[in-house]
Amino acid sequence: MYRDAMRLRARVGFTLVETIVALVLLEVGMLAMAATAGAAAHDLSDALVRRRAQAIVRSRADWLRPSACVSATAGARALAGGMIEHWRVDAIGAARAVTDSISVPLTRGRTATVVANAWVLCGP
Repeated sequence: MYRDAMRLRARVGFTLVETIVALVLLEVGMLAMAATAGAAAHDLSDALVRRRAQAIVRSRADWLRPSACVSATAGARALAGGMIEHWRVDAIGAARAVTDSISVPLTRGRTATVVANAWVLCGP
């Protein structure tokens, strides 16, 4: 009986192997959280670039509306951040179709296109 009591008393606490396994599991969890934070940062960056492109596209479409009835036009320009804008005004009968698009470089080598369309009715 004395030996059983000593054996139980000697087993109090964690062994070195249990401690190492717990630390490895903790480290794997921390690395997963860091990777998730990195992916979230990329997604946030992409969202901000797309939002900026949407503001530019809407601004250009609003700028083209007043002059759309005068003449059909088209153009392109390079913007900061590697964005490329293309716009055009097409005559369709008494109406004009205003189209503006921006190609946006995103993270991880991807590209997105933001497009705005508007219609202008011109007088007879």
